Amino acid sequence: MSTYALYKQKNYPVNIRGQVLRLRSYNKESGFHELVDLAGNRHDDIFIKEVSIDDVDEVYELKINVIYKGKEFETYSIDPASLHENSILLFSMDPKDVQDFGFIKHEQFVFQKKIALPDVDALVEIKKPLLKFEAQPESRQMIPSHLIKDYIRLLK
Repeated sequence: MSTYALYKQKNYPVNIRGQVLRLRSYNKESGFHELVDLAGNRHDDIFIKEVSIDDVDEVYELKINVIYKGKEFETYSIDPASLHENSILLFSMDPKDVQDFGFIKHEQFVFQKKIALPDVDALVEIKKPLLKFEAQPESRQMIPSHLIKDYIRLLK
């Protein structure tokens, strides 16, 4: 799961530090500055901006599940590397998935299966509100199979 904030109608990856939110961008934007890590190294490809929780419209955890052969499964992660590998690693805690879907035992009570992107029926984007927004309902959006590659390209 990744955490994001909606700031000025744009979603940014965010680190939460109390009431301060550190937005991250991979493009130089107004008000953002180069990241300087704890060792003092400058990163000219990562830009940050610290804002108050009151400056954002939403803070949420993003989780992406997969619909595979009609059933929804959790994933270990989905990111642009999934495009390069042309696959997604699913996991389940249901032993029936071993015989029904060909999962293999990874560890006790955990089963996994790597599937090719073309075998994905759809993605399910789940946004769980955080902090002062947590009273809002969780949202779920389906990403149909023909839009999956475009959707994944936009993930950071």
